[in-house]
Amino acid sequence: MREQAARLAQATRELVAYIENNQVYDKLADCGCGLYDSYRTDAFEAVLAAAKAALKEMEAVLPGA
Repeated sequence: MREQAARLAQATRELVAYIENNQVYDKLADCGCGLYDSYRTDAFEAVLAAAKAALKEMEAVLPGA
């Protein structure tokens, strides 16, 4: 089980890093001039924050995860 938890922690770490480093957004707004403004909704930000918090807790329980 420890091995699976370590793999889950690594996958979560990589997913969060990808979302943050590649500027992944979940909404687009039409600016009216042919351009779009992309942004993250509060719900998306909350999910990212929850994933980071859960990862931090898991890393505390599983050193080296």
